[in-house]
Amino acid sequence: MRTYLKTFGRMFRKHATRLVSVILMVLVSVGFTAGIGMATDKIGDSLSDYYHAENISDLILMNTEGAFREEDIDALSESCGADNVLAGGMLEFEVTDGKAVINDTEVTFTNVPDGMIRVYLFPCDGPEDVGQNLFTEVETYNYDTSSAPEGAITVYKERATVQFSDPEERTFTLSATVTQHYDEYEAGGVTLTDATITAPVEQTYVLGGTLLNPLHMAVRDDPSYADDPASDDEEDMLPLSAIYYVFGDTLIDTLSSPHVTGTLEMFGSSQQIDMDIEEEQSVQVPASELRNQIYITLPERADYTLFSAGYDDYVDAQTNAVHEILTRDSEGGDADTEAFYEVLTLHENFSFESFREYGNKIAGIGYVLMAVFLFVTILVVLSTMTRLLDEERGQIACLLTLGYSPARIIVKYLLFALIGTLIGGAGSYFAGLGLSRIIYNNFEWNYTLPPYSAHVSMTFYLITFAVILIATLAATAIAGIKLTRQEPADLLRPKTPKAGKKVFLERIPLIWNHLSFKYKSTMRNVLRFFMRFLMTVVSVALSTALVLAGLAVLDCCLFQDIGGTSMITISVIILVFAALLNFVVTYTLTNINISERERELATLMVLGYYDGEVAGYIYREIYITSGIGILFGIPLGCLLCLFVFQVMGFGSIPGISWFVWVLAPILSVIFTILVTLILRHKIVSIDMNESLKAIE
Repeated sequence: MRTYLKTFGRMFRKHATRLVSVILMVLVSVGFTAGIGMATDKIGDSLSDYYHAENISDLILMNTEGAFREEDIDALSESCGADNVLAGGMLEFEVTDGKAVINDTEVTFTNVPDGMIRVYLFPCDGPEDVGQNLFTEVETYNYDTSSAPEGAITVYKERATVQFSDPEERTFTLSATVTQHYDEYEAGGVTLTDATITAPVEQTYVLGGTLLNPLHMAVRDDPSYADDPASDDEEDMLPLSAIYYVFGDTLIDTLSSPHVTGTLEMFGSSQQIDMDIEEEQSVQVPASELRNQIYITLPERADYTLFSAGYDDYVDAQTNAVHEILTRDSEGGDADTEAFYEVLTLHENFSFESFREYGNKIAGIGYVLMAVFLFVTILVVLSTMTRLLDEERGQIACLLTLGYSPARIIVKYLLFALIGTLIGGAGSYFAGLGLSRIIYNNFEWNYTLPPYSAHVSMTFYLITFAVILIATLAATAIAGIKLTRQEPADLLRPKTPKAGKKVFLERIPLIWNHLSFKYKSTMRNVLRFFMRFLMTVVSVALSTALVLAGLAVLDCCLFQDIGGTSMITISVIILVFAALLNFVVTYTLTNINISERERELATLMVLGYYDGEVAGYIYREIYITSGIGILFGIPLGCLLCLFVFQVMGFGSIPGISWFVWVLAPILSVIFTILVTLILRHKIVSIDMNESLKAIE
């Protein structure tokens, strides 16, 4: 037992560098994929928590022909519950040089910005009384309103953001000429029929504060419902310039001296009347006349996660129920309900849907890159463990001779692999947590973020870590079984050198005859061990492809203005982790190569080779193998970019800037050079005596 433990401890000391390599490979690979996956889940969980906490409306009914009737509201309240139904109004118009047309009436504004303006109307006293889409970040301005004109109406504005900036002025005016028709109208002591009242109106509004409507999380791109006439795409919406909120039942309440035209019936004759009324008349526009929206929060939704398949099915079923209710209660009983209103779900809400789509894009990128990261990591870790077992042939033979069972011997190497993978896996979980928080917080550029969800999400982490762990242990066990089945005497003998044979370059005299002896020797060493050569080329090629993909996405976001600020951070993260993986792969494979050939390098030193010549002996092989891997990495990177662009929904291969194709291989070359510089000390400090004591 003591001997077993000593060999176990000696193995850890001897192969500490390999243990660190395994830890780093798992840390980088699992940390990246876990972070991407956690960020995706956190976006979904945070949106869902926000949806429940702020009592977000599941459906918004928009009347396209006028106001909803009381019967419609009552019928929906009876079906869904009075607390789940809220009637309101919404106006949207474009202001140009202070003028707009609202319901066929030309209106002039002061202190209202040009562009698309949206006005919400709620039949309650203030923001705190709205029961759905609970307003947050409500800031009430504490300033003296006594100087405001009599009859001024207090309004709120969507909170100050990049898009909706705070106005310098807090008083607005609306000027218009209001025309109203009456069957009968009393004026000047007489009654007119078929009367038309034309009244000049000037209404003053005072800004009472700002607030955040949870339906408007996007701070930069929130669009109107109006199509952009300058665009050929019908889905391109005009951006909003400002959003205002009016609470109460009055949109306009002012005095005016109207002009009246109508017919006066007197003594059996009709007379047309056209006159100004000198006495000021009250002009009111009730907000209830513009009640063209109904907000509905669906009952019994607590068990549903927002945007899940179950939630979407439930919303569809409830939408059909709403259609039946409004059809049943419409005039005639069989009117086409969709002709006078539209149903908007949260999929039609820009803020929620775009935030969800970002989460899906991140998940898609994670799925694509996870496969590449896993493949590279598994390839390198498997190589590390199998080649370690080959180096331990003598130790395995001694333990077999001492009577240790093959299973017990294999367990030692399984523990080595398990410890390295577990340490790397534990670190990768916390790395993933930090990465997911960075990705989530990065969306502050584009959204007023919901609180970060406290839900624990480990799906991506467990999948990637389990795959690497199982693959590593399985390969270690298979390699161990293969060795322990051999006789101890065979294990104590060095492995029979691979038979020499011509490499394919020797069959091309035009190239081979012009190579110097040292390069001929290098090419034979590189190509003689084909599986080792192939594994190195594939690993470097995939690492280079990841770097190229990261640079391509970053190029699209930075220089082609595609994807937005939030995607820039994602692309930087991809690039950083791809670069780390590239470096760790090159370092690990090179370090293994040096460790396996210490006796060969010691022989060169004994023969009188200088340090630079000995290092060059290894460096030439590294540069040639890495160079071939980098060349194959460019087409692989092109293919990977195609997958990533397809998932993200933007970008193209022809659109990638020329310098990306140059920079990606240059970075890989730089990593290779750094590795050779770092490992130079290991080469020149080889103990010739210890290395040459190996059994012949």
